[in-house]
Amino acid sequence: MNQEIPRPEYPRPQFVREEWMNLNGQWQFEIDTADSGFERGLLHKNLQGEITVPFCPESKLSGIGNTDFLESVWYRRDVQTPAEWNGRRLLLHFQACDYDTTVWVRVGEGEFVEVGRHRGGFTSFTCNLNGLVKGGDHITIVVRARDSHLPPQPRGKQSQRFENYECFYTRTTGIWQTVWLEPVPLTHLRRPHITPDMSNGVFRLEQRIVNSRAGLKLRATVRDDKGEVCVTEDIVESDLSPHLQMLIPEDRRRHWSPQDPHLYDIHWSFSMRKEYSSTALIATPGCAESPLKARQLN
Repeated sequence: MNQEIPRPEYPRPQFVREEWMNLNGQWQFEIDTADSGFERGLLHKNLQGEITVPFCPESKLSGIGNTDFLESVWYRRDVQTPAEWNGRRLLLHFQACDYDTTVWVRVGEGEFVEVGRHRGGFTSFTCNLNGLVKGGDHITIVVRARDSHLPPQPRGKQSQRFENYECFYTRTTGIWQTVWLEPVPLTHLRRPHITPDMSNGVFRLEQRIVNSRAGLKLRATVRDDKGEVCVTEDIVESDLSPHLQMLIPEDRRRHWSPQDPHLYDIHWSFSMRKEYSSTALIATPGCAESPLKARQLN
């Protein structure tokens, strides 16, 4: 593990962007036993301790190792955004935070603005910082995570007792997967939905687009270890979720299996002209009618 940035790899291997900033590492941290931190002004104060993100405070790797009931915890970190990101939208991603998460951001010495709230312990979410943060800004991020150990909050096998018992294990509170920033243009791609149609040798792609415009051209290229397999493109006009079909030639079809775990690479790009932009992303679906397989490409 990288000693300076824990979990330094890009956290979303099926949807990779080249430019990003990993926010794992040391954050200010404080346990809010009575969930009174907002009323006590923790939003505007330095916190008492430190934690290593993305490890939950119950774990030893976090530097905390507190396995008591943690009803509420707070995080704080200052970040200098790259000046070269100016002119683009900035997205703040949380790959997972358990359970009820509120995120505030302040630019410089300005006021804190609530930029997102999410409920769910294992689903990712994104805070769009457009109109608040630009490249080159110094920002402060504050996160509060509430995590009740009582019903009706869904907990899976996390113990509702103080101790572990039977199949129920130590709770996970707060940030427990990677946090990162990345810049995107005004018009950009969101994570696609890819359906392998093994019978017909086709990948069916539904590609969501933010701020689609007339004349926008979307291009998808499938590659394998021999090179380019096929290319599909379409003028999407103002469609916010265009569909493409990528037909794999019969001599290049290779079905995924445990004995032959083959993966295809798909490269997306879009532009308003013949020259394609650099806002390209990569995914690697397996050609099998089963959950997608993925690998890290960069």
